[in-house]
Amino acid sequence: MKEIKINRVFVFLFFTFLISWGFDWLIIGFGGSSAFRTMSMSPWGMLVPALVAIVLQMFFFKDSPIYYQTYKEKPRWIFFGFIIITFLYGILTLLAAFDPESGQIYQGLGSLLYTLWILSVFFIRSQSDEGSFERAGLRLGKVKMAQRFIGGILLFLLLQAGFNLLFKLGSFVGKADRIYGLPIPSSLYIPAIIVLFVLVTVIGVPLSGIAGVFGEEYGWRGFLQSELIKLGNLKGVLLVGLIWGIWHFPVILRGVHTYPASLLGLILGTVFFVLWGIIQGYAVLKTGSIWVAAFMHGLVNSVYGFLLSYVVKPENKVFSFGIGIYGLICLLIVVGLILRDPVWKKENGGIYG
Repeated sequence: MKEIKINRVFVFLFFTFLISWGFDWLIIGFGGSSAFRTMSMSPWGMLVPALVAIVLQMFFFKDSPIYYQTYKEKPRWIFFGFIIITFLYGILTLLAAFDPESGQIYQGLGSLLYTLWILSVFFIRSQSDEGSFERAGLRLGKVKMAQRFIGGILLFLLLQAGFNLLFKLGSFVGKADRIYGLPIPSSLYIPAIIVLFVLVTVIGVPLSGIAGVFGEEYGWRGFLQSELIKLGNLKGVLLVGLIWGIWHFPVILRGVHTYPASLLGLILGTVFFVLWGIIQGYAVLKTGSIWVAAFMHGLVNSVYGFLLSYVVKPENKVFSFGIGIYGLICLLIVVGLILRDPVWKKENGGIYG
């Protein structure tokens, strides 16, 4: 078993928490806690874990596979591009905090940055071979296995919404005049909501916003998990999930997360992130791809938000299926099943292995 480089873990965690939490406090200092509720920007902190991991590996860890003096293949421009959009998105977020009335403009510019980055990824991939992406830790991995994960997530979330209806823990939202800003005629509501769910919620939103979730997944499931699984796959993935949950504490306490801003909310959030972190980590172990984890992360956010807004709204955040206590029990059952996979006992090299 390889020896864990604990100093690198601490350096990564120190700067990730310092920069992301510090930026949040900066926003609060300028605009108060209400700034987060009026801003229409996606959280800038999502980009920070990958930013820190990339900068450390490219410019400080000389034995890193992507150290700038030794790795000179085309995929390095994906990392440079990510650093650039992170700084630009941070500027837009600050502007949105100062000028909340123009929030939609800044949101549009932020979305444009995300889109340009993912388009650059596609372009660089078309100009590169699979080996160069694999050496960068950016291989696509096992596509068929990824499809199973995606299908499993959709089934799980749809069942959770159905359980809330079945057990009368939630109610139909009712017909909306608009979905994603598009006017929907009442006579075409059912086919329209199905088409938009598939094309926009399942495909469009997760793909177009993949930069944000890549920011989390490359940092947590890419760099950190690759280091911590040297303690053993399960131990490493559990530690990543716990750290991931703690990192979300400020978001929960600000009241902008789906969990209540209370001690109970922190506990439930930690349980959720540990359990879901196992699934995300498992996906990386099985597919060898950080892109799969990023798409899964975006898919969960997109589908859960769609179901909440247009299909079924739980009556209680805590005592409900989905991310409530009953949903966490269901998630625990799923985790119990996947822990039977022999992959947990194998030595795995992470995204570079």
